[in-house]
Amino acid sequence: MGYFVAYRHTGAMPERLESMLPAVRDAFMAQGQDSYCTYFDEENFKSRGYGPREIMDHAFQKIEEMGNLFVIVDDTLKSEGMILEIGFCIAKDIPVVVAKRKMVETYLDKMVDTSFEYSDIPELVNRIKETV
Repeated sequence: MGYFVAYRHTGAMPERLESMLPAVRDAFMAQGQDSYCTYFDEENFKSRGYGPREIMDHAFQKIEEMGNLFVIVDDTLKSEGMILEIGFCIAKDIPVVVAKRKMVETYLDKMVDTSFEYSDIPELVNRIKETV
C-alpha cells in the first residue's frame, strides 16, 4: 500500500515540478510510505509511444495498486487527468488526500475526507509528514 501522487502536468512550470515532486516523494519515503508518480516515468511513456489513454490506464492500475491517492492542487488551472483520477477513486471508494496551495480556488478539497493547505514546498513536505 502507498500513495499515487497526482499533479497537473500540462502547462505546469517544469522548474516547479522538478523541485516539488522529488520533495513530495522523499516526504512519503521519510514516513515509510511507498509512493508512485507518473512524473518519474515520463521517458518510459515516451519510449513506448503512450498517449493520454494509455497513461490514464496505467495511472488507474497504479492507483489501485497503491490504495490511496494524494492530489497536489498547486494552481488554479484545471487538470483533466487529475479530475479523472479523483473521480476514479471516488467511484472505487479509494481514499483521497488533497493538498491545496493557499489562495487556490477549487472545490476538490470539499470532495474528499482529508485535505490540507500549504504555502510553499517546505510546508507541503511538513504537512505530508503530519498527515500520512
